[in-house]
Amino acid sequence: MYKDKLLTLFNGTNWEETSGGIYFTSHMLSKKVLFSFTGYNEDSLSNIKESLMTKLSAELETLDNLALQTIKEKFNDKAKELELTDVMFDISGCYGTFALGYYAGESHAGELYLLVKFDDELNADKDLIYEVY
Repeated sequence: MYKDKLLTLFNGTNWEETSGGIYFTSHMLSKKVLFSFTGYNEDSLSNIKESLMTKLSAELETLDNLALQTIKEKFNDKAKELELTDVMFDISGCYGTFALGYYAGESHAGELYLLVKFDDELNADKDLIYEVY
């Protein structure tokens, strides 16, 4: 999948390619969502199946709800306050196929994000990832 297709599929803007990866802003679900492809360049994006990205685009709202349900199982009603902020791919596979990220607020160590990993079949992993920036 290449730049023009990704930007069209996810209503994206602000494409940026750095030595660390590719990033753009999506305007879906009535909000801005940052897409990050850590470790990728435009050529290696072709390793991500177009069918996966098409499915992700079509089912993003459903996956968002599934991820929030997964978070809610761990934190009860706090998940209602969270909004999708990031869709993350990492060439290392540390996020499974990809992860949906939610800004959870400030902590003593910095900004806390909760991530829900998904596999190729768009199944959510029940174990959350906690990242601080």
